[in-house]
Amino acid sequence: MNEKYWKIFTLVLGAVVLPLAGWVWQTNLDVSTLRNDLGDLEEQVADLEDTVDKQQEGLLNLIGVERDIVHIRESLSRIEELVTR
Repeated sequence: MNEKYWKIFTLVLGAVVLPLAGWVWQTNLDVSTLRNDLGDLEEQVADLEDTVDKQQEGLLNLIGVERDIVHIRESLSRIEELVTR
């Protein structure tokens, strides 16, 4: 009689453990995929930060050029006034 109970117990235990092992395996694969995706995203973020830094430098240069143009226009206006007098 004890042998029947042992067989039933091992059968039930196997029915519980095998699906759990499959679930653990799939979860491990999902975590590995997420880690790979995270690494790719970190590289993309670093590239985007570099691009933003370069664009900010370009913006500052553009603002400087705009100020120079305004200054040149003012100077030309003064020269025009002096010439037309």
